[in-house]
Amino acid sequence: MAAGSLLLLLAASMHSSSSSSSSSASVLLSPLEVGRYAVRAERQSKDYDEKAERQIAFATDSDNSATSERELAAKEEKRARESAYLAADIKSRIDKILEAGRDQVNQATKLKAKAGRLQEEAAEILKKASLEKDDAGSLKEKYYKTMDTYGEAVKKIDSATQNAQAILDQMNAQSLVLAQIATEYGVATDHGKNPDASTAEALRSQLLQAQKDLAAITAKKAQANEDTATARKLADEYQPMIIQAEKDKRESDFHFQTFAQLTHQADVLQNRADALLKRADSTDGLIDVTQENLKKKREQFEHYKNRAQTEMAISLQAEDKEAELRKQAREARLRAAKLSDEARRLRALAQKGVNNVLASAKEPETQES
Repeated sequence: MAAGSLLLLLAASMHSSSSSSSSSASVLLSPLEVGRYAVRAERQSKDYDEKAERQIAFATDSDNSATSERELAAKEEKRARESAYLAADIKSRIDKILEAGRDQVNQATKLKAKAGRLQEEAAEILKKASLEKDDAGSLKEKYYKTMDTYGEAVKKIDSATQNAQAILDQMNAQSLVLAQIATEYGVATDHGKNPDASTAEALRSQLLQAQKDLAAITAKKAQANEDTATARKLADEYQPMIIQAEKDKRESDFHFQTFAQLTHQADVLQNRADALLKRADSTDGLIDVTQENLKKKREQFEHYKNRAQTEMAISLQAEDKEAELRKQAREARLRAAKLSDEARRLRALAQKGVNNVLASAKEPETQES
């Protein structure tokens, strides 16, 4: 308001000064007042210049701050791109780890499934082997029972044979004794010519006793022969049983051999299953390592993703702040330009008013002369 009123007064003084040459109207402002207003205009224009300089300084500071914000935005955008690149790289690694983990899980599952099938096959073979072993055991037990029974019969046969042989040996021995006594008796009786010889009596009683002993032994031989015949008959009866027992024994051995083969097959399958399970365990260990690595990679991915988002947000905020600061700088320069224009107009008006006053003061002197 003060600047506007000052401009009006200066304009009025210039008008009055310029119109004094063409009319006799009195001057509204004296030269002293015009000078005073000129000084005030100069002071006011200087104030406008200072305000304009402050606006320029503010604009410069805003530009500098905007430049800093632009640099910060570029820096954060670069860091955001780097973080995003790292996040993308880790995401790619995560995908590869997941793919490897799926392969490991599939491999472990297949190994365990195959091991399970092998174990089932081994169990089935062991069942068959157990049946073969039971058959072998029952046939072997049957064989031993038959052989035990046959052993009793063999003992009877051996006993009867030994008894018959002993009786035969006794008969032979007794026959020799009888023959010797008969010979001695013949010599003593001179072959029957002298039966009443003194030595013949004792030999006669010995001869009779030897004949009785031989008869008793001969009677035993008949029973021994009968026992021997019974034993041979018993051996004939047991002969098919022995053949069957030997057949059962061979069949038992065959079943036991089959049991051993099946057991070996089952052991081979079980060993293969154990090896597969061991590989599966190793794969499970790799899966654990993969899961741990995957966990770390996911943590890193989240870290870089969040960092990229934060850095990009900072960059965008810096860009917005830069735009705001640029806008403020432009507005400050516009205000500075307006203030500078006002200051120049005030100076120009003040100078023009002073010039008009000086010109009006010289005109009377010219007229008087």
